[in-house]
Amino acid sequence: MTTLLYIHGFNSSERSHKATVLGEAAEKIGLHDAVISPRLSWQPAQAIKQLEAIIEANQQQGITLIGSSLGGFYAAYLAEKYRLKAILVNPAVQAPVLLQDFLGPQFNPYTNEEYELTQAHMLELEQLVVTEPTADLYWLMIQEGDEVLDYKEALKAFPKTARLTHEEKGDHSFTEFERFSAEILRFAEILTE
Repeated sequence: MTTLLYIHGFNSSERSHKATVLGEAAEKIGLHDAVISPRLSWQPAQAIKQLEAIIEANQQQGITLIGSSLGGFYAAYLAEKYRLKAILVNPAVQAPVLLQDFLGPQFNPYTNEEYELTQAHMLELEQLVVTEPTADLYWLMIQEGDEVLDYKEALKAFPKTARLTHEEKGDHSFTEFERFSAEILRFAEILTE
């Protein structure tokens, strides 16, 4: 069975709204194991190792990535490395620059983890930057009302994609994300009707 791997964002968790929506959509069609949403380490290099292990364990039966914000940044790196399809939802394409503002003590309200974000973590992020994306791997989903990220940066980083959902208004969480559940499962070849 094909798998959809949901990659959560910075200071989020495996129980994020989008992960829950996709898990419930898969359950409705009797495929409750089709969506994997792991809790990721706050350390970029460690998070990538976790994701690589999941990809390598599921690659033979097929796997598609979906990442939101920092998860979208990770998804692009992994899509290129493993030649996988990826859905990028309001991706943090400039993560090594954006997260400079968060250096120092951090608290994840969803996991209750306290940690220190350092310059070494920014260097780990820099190793993951995708400079020449393979257009046909991606579905880019952006909303102009994103209050955290500049949507234009995502359009600049991914000028051509297999699919583009570009909406006015909205927000960083991608308003009314559930509208796309069935289409996402089709893109991942989980839903074939």
